[in-house]
Order: sequence, then C-alpha cells, then structure tokens
Amino acid sequence: MTRRAATILLSLIVLCALAMPAWAESKHAPSTHAKDLRAAGDLVPFVPPQAVLSALFTADEDAPKGIYGPVSAYMKTRACPASWLIEKGELARIQRLAALKDAPPYEFSLTLEEDCPGTVTHSVFVTSPGSTPEAWLKWRSQFHGRKAAGHYGAALEGLKKAEAAGLAPTAELRFVSVNGELVMQNLEDRLRAEGRLAPVFDLVKGERTGR
Repeated sequence: MTRRAATILLSLIVLCALAMPAWAESKHAPSTHAKDLRAAGDLVPFVPPQAVLSALFTADEDAPKGIYGPVSAYMKTRACPASWLIEKGELARIQRLAALKDAPPYEFSLTLEEDCPGTVTHSVFVTSPGSTPEAWLKWRSQFHGRKAAGHYGAALEGLKKAEAAGLAPTAELRFVSVNGELVMQNLEDRLRAEGRLAPVFDLVKGERTGR
C-alpha cells in the first residue's frame, strides 16, 4: 500500500471512529485520580483506528535499537486497566484533516492511560501511518540540518532493513508520565527493563528477532 493510500484509508477509519464516540468509552470506570489527570490534560476517550493498533513502534526518538509491537500488544501487557485517550485539540485537528478530500499525510498523538491503585501512567504514542525511513530522517533534519544524516545514519539503515522485511514502524512511544510527572528515563531502556514486550526487529543487527 502506498503512503497516500494509507493516508486515505486512515482518514476513512478515523471518520468512522469519530462518528461512534460511544465505542471510545472503556468498560473500566476511571479512578478519581485518573479523572483529575484527564481534566488537567484536556483528554477524552477515543477509539484508535485499527491502522494505529496494528502499527509497530520504536521507543527512542534519538537512537532506537529495536522495533516493538504492535501497539495493541503494548496495551495488552499493561498490568492495570488501560484506556485510550486523546487531547480535545488533537481530536479537532484530525477531524478537520480526515474530512479533507485530498488530506496530506499527517501524524497525531494518542495517550494510553494505565489506571493502577495510586498510580496513573500515561504512555503517549505519536503515529504516522504510511511513514517511511526517509520521512523519519526528514522530520529530524528540521532540528539537526545537514548533520542529521550522519547522526542518525545507523538508525536509518536499520529502519530501511526493517522496511524491506515488512516490519517498518509507523508509530513511536514518545513520552511516558506517572501521576503527571514526565519520566526522564530512556523509554526503550524502560520498556526492555519491564520485560513484557520483546522487540520484533533488532535495528542494531538489522535483522528479525525471531519472536
């Protein structure tokens, strides 16, 4: 599927999801603490498109070592009830984009809320269906200019090999916060330390992990 076709398909799926808000409600009633954090972050329940749930993802914005997923597997490995949320402003933005006849490729962010007794964790995913390794580098070139190719060269080569193997990531675990406090630990190190979700592709070795 081409990047443009993926964007059009995602737009149609998003429109369907937006038309049925009742589906976005989790069977789990959020705790008072979770409700407070939702209000503080202007977050509302949302049903992610299947293209997002089935997406593979990286967990290090600068130097990813592995590809994980799909996103739905990350949700299943959470220890407590989890719900998908989205910022109201982000919801309005993708509503506008999804309604465009010739919508350009776009990315958006979603938050997975894990509601444990006394602890609420928000995992923020940024997804860009139809993305490519070149698009990944282009986005980073905005901040590093001509140095980007050298700085991200190894990761880019690994991503190209993953794409050739049919395991290109189209999402990224960008932020994690616990009780409203941003986690400063490297997120890929944190994910590996959890031991709940193994990578499906090793970007350092440039090969499948066999899992």
